[in-house]
Amino acid sequence: MKRILFIPLLIFVLSIEAQDQNIKLGGYLESKMSCFLSEDEITSANALFRLEGDYDIPDRGRVEAHLLYYFNMEPLDPFSGFKEGSIYDRIIDRYYQETIDGIAPVLDDLTADERELLFKLLEIYSSGYFDHLSYSSFYPKETIVMDRALIRLYFDRADLTFGKQQIAWGTGYAFNPTDIWNIKDPSNPDGPKIGVLASSVEFFYGENSSVNIIAAPGSDFNHMRYGLRAKSSIDRFEYSFSAIRDRSDDGSVLDLPERIQVGADFAGEIINEIGIFGEAALSNPRYTGMEMSDTDSAYVQICAGMDYTFKNGLYLLGEYYYNGLGERDNDFDLKAFTRLTGGLMSGLSRNYFSAVFMYPFLRYYKVSLITLANLDDGSCVTVPELEYSFHENLSIRINSNIYIGSSSDTEYGGLINKITFNVTGYF
Repeated sequence: MKRILFIPLLIFVLSIEAQDQNIKLGGYLESKMSCFLSEDEITSANALFRLEGDYDIPDRGRVEAHLLYYFNMEPLDPFSGFKEGSIYDRIIDRYYQETIDGIAPVLDDLTADERELLFKLLEIYSSGYFDHLSYSSFYPKETIVMDRALIRLYFDRADLTFGKQQIAWGTGYAFNPTDIWNIKDPSNPDGPKIGVLASSVEFFYGENSSVNIIAAPGSDFNHMRYGLRAKSSIDRFEYSFSAIRDRSDDGSVLDLPERIQVGADFAGEIINEIGIFGEAALSNPRYTGMEMSDTDSAYVQICAGMDYTFKNGLYLLGEYYYNGLGERDNDFDLKAFTRLTGGLMSGLSRNYFSAVFMYPFLRYYKVSLITLANLDDGSCVTVPELEYSFHENLSIRINSNIYIGSSSDTEYGGLINKITFNVTGYF
Protein backbone atom coordinates (compact mmCIF):
# COMPACT_ATOMS: atom_id res chain seq x y z
CA MET A 1 0.00 0.00 0.00
CA LYS A 2 2.83 2.39 0.88
CA ARG A 3 4.50 1.77 -2.48
CA ILE A 4 1.24 2.57 -4.28
CA LEU A 5 1.06 5.95 -2.52
CA PHE A 6 4.77 6.62 -2.93
CA ILE A 7 4.88 6.41 -6.74
CA PRO A 8 2.24 9.13 -7.44
CA LEU A 9 3.89 11.33 -4.81
CA LEU A 10 7.19 11.09 -6.68
CA ILE A 11 5.51 11.87 -10.01
CA PHE A 12 3.77 14.87 -8.41
CA VAL A 13 6.94 16.48 -7.04
CA LEU A 14 8.80 15.91 -10.31
CA SER A 15 6.01 17.64 -12.25
CA ILE A 16 6.16 20.60 -9.87
CA GLU A 17 9.91 20.98 -10.43
CA ALA A 18 9.37 21.19 -14.18
CA GLN A 19 7.06 24.19 -13.67
CA ASP A 20 9.00 26.11 -10.99
CA GLN A 21 12.76 26.64 -11.30
CA ASN A 22 13.03 27.69 -7.64
CA ILE A 23 12.54 24.06 -6.61
CA LYS A 24 15.66 21.91 -6.36
CA LEU A 25 15.31 18.14 -6.20
CA GLY A 26 17.97 15.57 -5.48
CA GLY A 27 18.67 12.46 -3.49
CA TYR A 28 19.99 8.96 -3.81
CA LEU A 29 19.09 5.28 -3.97
CA GLU A 30 21.13 2.92 -1.82
CA SER A 31 21.15 -0.86 -1.73
CA LYS A 32 23.07 -2.62 1.02
CA MET A 33 23.69 -6.24 1.99
CA SER A 34 25.53 -7.41 5.11
CA CYS A 35 26.82 -10.85 6.01
CA PHE A 36 27.69 -11.68 9.63
CA LEU A 37 30.59 -14.12 9.90
CA SER A 38 29.11 -16.50 12.45
CA GLU A 39 28.08 -20.14 12.52
CA ASP A 40 24.47 -19.09 11.95
CA GLU A 41 25.41 -17.35 8.65
CA ILE A 42 23.27 -14.30 9.43
CA THR A 43 22.56 -11.91 6.56
CA SER A 44 20.58 -8.70 6.22
CA ALA A 45 19.61 -6.65 3.20
CA ASN A 46 17.81 -3.34 2.76
CA ALA A 47 17.26 -0.54 0.30
CA LEU A 48 16.95 3.17 1.02
CA PHE A 49 15.52 5.86 -1.24
CA ARG A 50 16.05 9.49 -0.24
CA LEU A 51 14.30 12.38 -2.00
CA GLU A 52 15.43 15.90 -1.11
CA GLY A 53 13.30 18.86 -2.11
CA ASP A 54 14.26 22.50 -1.45
CA TYR A 55 12.28 25.61 -2.35
CA ASP A 56 14.03 28.98 -2.07
CA ILE A 57 12.09 32.19 -1.51
CA PRO A 58 14.66 34.87 -2.37
CA ASP A 59 15.63 36.96 0.70
CA ARG A 60 12.61 35.64 2.60
CA GLY A 61 13.11 32.02 3.50
CA ARG A 62 13.38 28.42 2.49
CA VAL A 63 11.19 25.30 2.57
CA GLU A 64 12.79 21.86 2.81
CA ALA A 65 11.24 18.40 2.71
CA HIS A 66 13.40 15.27 2.71
CA LEU A 67 11.67 11.93 2.40
CA LEU A 68 13.20 8.56 3.34
CA TYR A 69 11.72 5.33 2.07
CA TYR A 70 13.13 2.11 3.59
CA PHE A 71 12.53 -1.34 2.21
CA ASN A 72 13.91 -4.10 4.44
CA MET A 73 14.24 -7.19 2.26
CA GLU A 74 15.59 -9.13 5.22
CA PRO A 75 15.77 -7.10 8.43
CA LEU A 76 18.16 -8.00 11.21
CA ASP A 77 17.18 -9.12 14.68
CA PRO A 78 18.79 -6.40 16.86
CA PHE A 79 20.22 -8.98 19.29
CA SER A 80 21.70 -11.31 16.68
CA GLY A 81 24.96 -9.34 16.37
CA PHE A 82 26.12 -10.44 19.84
CA LYS A 83 28.27 -13.51 20.49
CA GLU A 84 26.98 -16.13 22.90
CA GLY A 85 28.53 -15.56 26.32
CA SER A 86 29.48 -11.93 25.57
CA ILE A 87 28.91 -9.08 28.03
CA TYR A 88 25.85 -8.12 25.96
CA ASP A 89 24.51 -11.64 26.35
CA ARG A 90 25.00 -11.43 30.11
CA ILE A 91 23.23 -8.06 30.26
CA ILE A 92 20.19 -9.54 28.48
CA ASP A 93 20.22 -12.66 30.71
CA ARG A 94 20.36 -10.41 33.77
CA TYR A 95 17.36 -8.52 32.45
CA TYR A 96 15.40 -11.80 32.11
CA GLN A 97 16.33 -12.72 35.70
CA GLU A 98 15.28 -9.29 37.00
CA THR A 99 11.97 -9.73 35.17
CA ILE A 100 11.39 -13.08 36.90
CA ASP A 101 12.37 -11.59 40.28
CA GLY A 102 9.97 -8.71 39.64
CA ILE A 103 6.95 -10.97 39.14
CA ALA A 104 7.84 -13.27 42.05
CA PRO A 105 5.70 -11.34 44.60
CA VAL A 106 2.53 -11.90 42.57
CA LEU A 107 3.06 -15.64 42.04
CA ASP A 108 1.22 -16.49 45.27
CA ASP A 109 -1.89 -14.81 43.90
CA LEU A 110 -1.95 -16.99 40.76
CA THR A 111 -3.64 -20.33 40.42
CA ALA A 112 -1.56 -23.42 39.66
CA ASP A 113 -2.66 -23.35 36.00
CA GLU A 114 -1.78 -19.65 35.68
CA ARG A 115 1.70 -20.20 37.18
CA GLU A 116 2.32 -23.12 34.84
CA LEU A 117 1.30 -21.06 31.81
CA LEU A 118 3.47 -18.12 32.92
CA PHE A 119 6.59 -20.25 33.33
CA LYS A 120 5.98 -21.94 29.97
CA LEU A 121 5.82 -18.53 28.30
CA LEU A 122 9.03 -17.39 30.03
CA GLU A 123 10.77 -20.61 29.03
CA ILE A 124 9.74 -20.22 25.38
CA TYR A 125 10.77 -16.56 25.32
CA SER A 126 14.19 -17.08 26.94
CA SER A 127 14.95 -20.12 24.73
CA GLY A 128 15.24 -17.91 21.66
CA TYR A 129 12.24 -19.52 19.95
CA PHE A 130 11.09 -16.15 18.62
CA ASP A 131 14.41 -15.75 16.79
CA HIS A 132 13.33 -18.46 14.34
CA LEU A 133 9.97 -16.98 13.40
CA SER A 134 9.52 -15.06 10.19
CA TYR A 135 11.00 -11.58 10.36
CA SER A 136 7.79 -10.20 8.91
CA SER A 137 6.00 -11.19 12.12
CA PHE A 138 7.93 -8.63 14.18
CA TYR A 139 9.82 -6.25 11.89
CA PRO A 140 8.27 -3.86 9.34
CA LYS A 141 9.13 -4.49 5.72
CA GLU A 142 8.59 -0.91 4.60
CA THR A 143 8.90 2.45 6.32
CA ILE A 144 8.37 6.00 5.08
CA VAL A 145 9.97 8.73 7.19
CA MET A 146 10.01 12.50 6.79
CA ASP A 147 13.65 12.99 7.72
CA ARG A 148 13.42 16.73 7.23
CA ALA A 149 10.33 18.91 6.88
CA LEU A 150 10.93 22.53 7.81
CA ILE A 151 10.22 26.16 7.05
CA ARG A 152 13.06 28.66 7.54
CA LEU A 153 12.42 32.39 7.65
CA TYR A 154 15.16 34.98 7.10
CA PHE A 155 15.30 38.30 8.95
CA ASP A 156 17.97 41.00 9.09
CA ARG A 157 19.72 39.59 12.17
CA ALA A 158 18.02 36.26 12.78
CA ASP A 159 16.86 33.01 11.17
CA LEU A 160 13.73 31.27 12.44
CA THR A 161 13.20 27.55 11.72
CA PHE A 162 10.16 25.37 12.44
CA GLY A 163 9.79 21.63 11.86
CA LYS A 164 11.97 18.55 11.57
CA GLN A 165 15.48 19.83 11.03
CA GLN A 166 19.10 18.75 11.24
CA ILE A 167 20.85 19.88 14.42
CA ALA A 168 24.55 19.12 14.78
CA TRP A 169 26.44 20.59 17.73
CA GLY A 170 30.08 20.03 18.58
CA THR A 171 33.33 19.65 16.63
CA GLY A 172 34.35 16.04 17.37
CA TYR A 173 34.57 13.51 14.55
CA ALA A 174 33.75 10.12 16.10
CA PHE A 175 32.48 11.52 19.41
CA ASN A 176 30.29 14.53 20.27
CA PRO A 177 29.71 14.94 24.03
CA THR A 178 27.92 18.29 23.61
CA ASP A 179 25.42 16.99 21.03
CA ILE A 180 22.27 15.64 22.70
CA TRP A 181 20.20 15.82 19.51
CA ASN A 182 21.78 12.88 17.63
CA ILE A 183 22.85 9.35 18.53
CA LYS A 184 26.09 8.64 16.68
CA ASP A 185 27.78 5.34 15.91
CA PRO A 186 31.52 6.05 16.48
CA SER A 187 32.48 3.32 13.98
CA ASN A 188 30.47 5.19 11.31
CA PRO A 189 31.15 8.92 11.99
CA ASP A 190 29.92 9.95 8.54
CA GLY A 191 26.54 8.29 9.00
CA PRO A 192 23.46 10.46 8.36
CA LYS A 193 21.97 12.51 11.19
CA ILE A 194 18.20 12.08 11.42
CA GLY A 195 16.15 15.25 11.67
CA VAL A 196 14.90 16.56 15.03
CA LEU A 197 11.41 18.02 15.45
CA ALA A 198 12.07 21.43 17.00
CA SER A 199 11.74 25.19 16.83
CA SER A 200 15.00 27.07 16.42
CA VAL A 201 15.96 30.73 16.33
CA GLU A 202 19.50 31.91 15.59
CA PHE A 203 20.51 35.51 16.28
CA PHE A 204 23.55 36.92 14.46
CA TYR A 205 25.84 39.59 15.87
CA GLY A 206 29.33 40.83 15.02
CA GLU A 207 31.49 38.83 12.61
CA ASN A 208 30.93 35.03 12.55
CA SER A 209 29.03 35.15 15.86
CA SER A 210 25.57 33.87 16.72
CA VAL A 211 23.30 32.63 19.49
CA ASN A 212 21.11 29.60 18.76
CA ILE A 213 18.06 28.75 20.92
CA ILE A 214 16.30 25.39 20.35
CA ALA A 215 13.17 23.84 21.86
CA ALA A 216 12.09 20.27 21.00
CA PRO A 217 8.55 19.40 22.15
CA GLY A 218 7.47 16.26 23.98
CA SER A 219 4.21 14.81 25.26
CA ASP A 220 4.08 17.63 27.83
CA PHE A 221 6.24 20.50 29.13
CA ASN A 222 8.12 18.16 31.47
CA HIS A 223 9.29 16.08 28.49
CA MET A 224 10.73 18.93 26.44
CA ARG A 225 14.35 19.34 25.44
CA TYR A 226 15.70 22.83 25.04
CA GLY A 227 19.12 24.40 24.79
CA LEU A 228 21.18 27.47 23.97
CA ARG A 229 24.46 27.69 22.07
CA ALA A 230 26.60 30.82 21.64
CA LYS A 231 29.17 30.59 18.83
CA SER A 232 31.98 32.93 17.77
CA SER A 233 35.52 32.96 16.36
CA ILE A 234 38.93 34.44 17.04
CA ASP A 235 41.79 34.40 14.57
CA ARG A 236 41.88 30.87 13.05
CA PHE A 237 39.64 29.28 15.68
CA GLU A 238 35.91 28.87 16.13
CA TYR A 239 34.43 28.14 19.56
CA SER A 240 31.06 27.85 21.27
CA PHE A 241 29.42 27.43 24.68
CA SER A 242 26.17 25.56 25.24
CA ALA A 243 23.61 24.82 27.96
CA ILE A 244 20.90 22.14 27.67
CA ARG A 245 17.99 20.68 29.58
CA ASP A 246 17.48 17.11 28.36
CA ARG A 247 14.29 15.19 29.13
CA SER A 248 12.39 13.30 26.44
CA ASP A 249 9.61 10.74 26.11
CA ASP A 250 12.08 8.19 24.72
CA GLY A 251 14.31 8.78 27.73
CA SER A 252 11.39 8.16 30.08
CA VAL A 253 10.68 4.82 28.39
CA LEU A 254 14.34 3.85 28.96
CA ASP A 255 14.12 5.13 32.55
CA LEU A 256 16.75 7.81 31.89
CA PRO A 257 16.59 10.79 34.27
CA GLU A 258 16.31 14.47 33.42
CA ARG A 259 19.75 16.07 33.09
CA ILE A 260 21.21 19.54 32.89
CA GLN A 261 24.31 19.88 30.72
CA VAL A 262 26.78 22.67 30.01
CA GLY A 263 29.46 22.34 27.37
CA ALA A 264 32.06 24.00 25.16
CA ASP A 265 33.83 23.17 21.91
CA PHE A 266 36.48 24.57 19.58
CA ALA A 267 38.09 23.88 16.19
CA GLY A 268 40.91 25.56 14.33
CA GLU A 269 44.34 25.28 12.71
CA ILE A 270 47.87 25.56 14.03
CA ILE A 271 51.26 25.36 12.31
CA ASN A 272 51.31 23.94 8.76
CA GLU A 273 47.49 23.79 8.64
CA ILE A 274 47.26 21.03 11.22
CA GLY A 275 43.70 20.92 12.48
CA ILE A 276 42.89 20.61 16.17
CA PHE A 277 39.46 20.27 17.77
CA GLY A 278 37.82 19.35 21.02
CA GLU A 279 34.72 19.55 23.14
CA ALA A 280 33.71 18.90 26.73
CA ALA A 281 30.38 18.50 28.53
CA LEU A 282 29.48 18.51 32.21
CA SER A 283 26.19 16.70 32.84
CA ASN A 284 24.16 16.53 36.04
CA PRO A 285 21.37 13.91 35.91
CA ARG A 286 18.56 14.42 38.42
CA TYR A 287 17.26 11.14 39.76
CA THR A 288 14.09 10.80 41.82
CA GLY A 289 14.40 12.72 45.09
CA MET A 290 17.31 14.90 43.98
CA GLU A 291 17.24 18.68 44.18
CA MET A 292 18.49 21.01 41.45
CA SER A 293 21.60 21.80 43.50
CA ASP A 294 22.58 18.13 44.07
CA THR A 295 25.68 17.13 42.08
CA ASP A 296 26.43 13.64 43.45
CA SER A 297 25.77 12.00 40.07
CA ALA A 298 27.47 14.64 37.86
CA TYR A 299 29.95 13.42 35.26
CA VAL A 300 32.24 14.81 32.54
CA GLN A 301 32.74 13.74 28.92
CA ILE A 302 35.65 15.07 26.86
CA CYS A 303 37.00 14.52 23.35
CA ALA A 304 40.03 16.07 21.65
CA GLY A 305 41.84 15.37 18.42
CA MET A 306 44.03 16.44 15.51
CA ASP A 307 43.82 15.94 11.74
CA TYR A 308 45.90 16.73 8.68
CA THR A 309 45.58 16.37 4.90
CA PHE A 310 48.79 15.82 2.92
CA LYS A 311 49.33 17.24 -0.57
CA ASN A 312 48.84 13.79 -2.13
CA GLY A 313 45.33 13.59 -0.60
CA LEU A 314 46.20 11.34 2.35
CA TYR A 315 44.03 12.26 5.37
CA LEU A 316 44.90 11.29 8.96
CA LEU A 317 42.93 11.87 12.16
CA GLY A 318 43.37 10.87 15.79
CA GLU A 319 40.84 11.47 18.56
CA TYR A 320 40.69 10.67 22.29
CA TYR A 321 37.41 10.35 24.22
CA TYR A 322 36.88 10.26 27.99
CA ASN A 323 33.48 9.04 29.17
CA GLY A 324 32.93 9.88 32.84
CA LEU A 325 29.64 7.95 32.81
CA GLY A 326 31.34 4.70 31.80
CA GLU A 327 32.15 1.79 34.07
CA ARG A 328 35.62 1.25 35.55
CA ASP A 329 35.38 -2.54 35.14
CA ASN A 330 33.43 -4.86 32.83
CA ASP A 331 30.55 -5.55 35.20
CA PHE A 332 28.00 -3.83 32.99
CA ASP A 333 24.30 -3.87 33.80
CA LEU A 334 21.09 -2.98 32.00
CA LYS A 335 21.42 0.69 33.02
CA ALA A 336 24.76 0.92 31.21
CA PHE A 337 23.18 -0.65 28.12
CA THR A 338 20.25 1.82 28.11
CA ARG A 339 22.65 4.76 28.54
CA LEU A 340 24.52 3.54 25.48
CA THR A 341 21.43 2.96 23.33
CA GLY A 342 19.81 6.16 24.65
CA GLY A 343 22.72 8.27 23.41
CA LEU A 344 24.05 9.42 26.79
CA MET A 345 27.49 8.00 25.97
CA SER A 346 29.42 6.53 23.05
CA GLY A 347 30.83 3.49 24.83
CA LEU A 348 30.40 1.35 27.93
CA SER A 349 33.87 2.08 29.38
CA ARG A 350 35.76 5.29 30.13
CA ASN A 351 38.72 5.75 27.78
CA TYR A 352 38.67 5.44 23.99
CA PHE A 353 40.82 6.34 21.01
CA SER A 354 39.79 6.63 17.37
CA ALA A 355 42.07 6.81 14.32
CA VAL A 356 41.03 7.53 10.72
CA PHE A 357 43.01 6.99 7.51
CA MET A 358 41.71 7.98 4.04
CA TYR A 359 43.57 7.95 0.74
CA PRO A 360 42.28 8.45 -2.85
CA PHE A 361 44.19 6.67 -5.62
CA LEU A 362 43.97 5.75 -9.31
CA ARG A 363 41.38 8.50 -9.89
CA TYR A 364 38.29 6.41 -9.13
CA TYR A 365 39.28 4.66 -5.89
CA LYS A 366 39.44 5.59 -2.23
CA VAL A 367 40.59 3.40 0.63
CA SER A 368 39.82 4.24 4.25
CA LEU A 369 40.36 2.70 7.65
CA ILE A 370 38.58 3.62 10.88
CA THR A 371 39.79 2.10 14.15
CA LEU A 372 38.02 2.53 17.47
CA ALA A 373 39.80 1.19 20.56
CA ASN A 374 38.59 0.71 24.12
CA LEU A 375 41.72 1.63 26.10
CA ASP A 376 40.35 0.11 29.32
CA ASP A 377 39.80 -3.48 28.18
CA GLY A 378 42.07 -3.56 25.10
CA SER A 379 39.35 -4.41 22.57
CA CYS A 380 38.82 -2.57 19.31
CA VAL A 381 36.81 -2.46 16.10
CA THR A 382 38.49 -1.87 12.74
CA VAL A 383 36.49 -0.83 9.68
CA PRO A 384 38.46 -1.05 6.40
CA GLU A 385 36.61 0.19 3.30
CA LEU A 386 37.26 0.35 -0.43
CA GLU A 387 35.16 2.72 -2.56
CA TYR A 388 35.01 2.71 -6.37
CA SER A 389 33.39 5.79 -7.98
CA PHE A 390 33.65 5.42 -11.74
CA HIS A 391 30.97 8.13 -12.14
CA GLU A 392 30.19 11.20 -10.05
CA ASN A 393 26.67 9.86 -9.43
CA LEU A 394 27.47 6.21 -8.76
CA SER A 395 29.64 4.55 -6.13
CA ILE A 396 30.32 0.99 -4.97
CA ARG A 397 31.65 0.34 -1.48
CA ILE A 398 32.71 -2.78 0.36
CA ASN A 399 33.71 -2.67 4.01
CA SER A 400 34.08 -4.92 7.00
CA ASN A 401 33.63 -4.53 10.75
CA ILE A 402 36.39 -6.53 12.44
CA TYR A 403 36.04 -6.87 16.21
CA ILE A 404 39.13 -7.75 18.24
CA GLY A 405 39.20 -8.76 21.90
CA SER A 406 38.02 -11.40 24.35
CA SER A 407 34.55 -12.54 23.32
CA SER A 408 33.41 -12.86 26.94
CA ASP A 409 35.15 -10.01 28.80
CA THR A 410 35.49 -7.03 26.42
CA GLU A 411 33.13 -4.54 24.85
CA TYR A 412 33.99 -5.00 21.16
CA GLY A 413 35.14 -8.61 21.36
CA GLY A 414 31.55 -9.67 22.06
CA LEU A 415 30.30 -8.50 18.64
CA ILE A 416 30.20 -10.56 15.44
CA ASN A 417 32.39 -9.60 12.45
CA LYS A 418 30.53 -8.62 9.31
CA ILE A 419 31.10 -7.69 5.66
CA THR A 420 28.90 -5.12 3.91
CA PHE A 421 28.43 -4.47 0.19
CA ASN A 422 26.87 -1.11 -0.70
CA VAL A 423 25.84 0.44 -4.06
CA THR A 424 24.64 4.06 -4.15
CA GLY A 425 23.28 6.09 -7.05
CA TYR A 426 22.83 9.88 -6.74
CA PHE A 427 20.52 12.10 -8.76
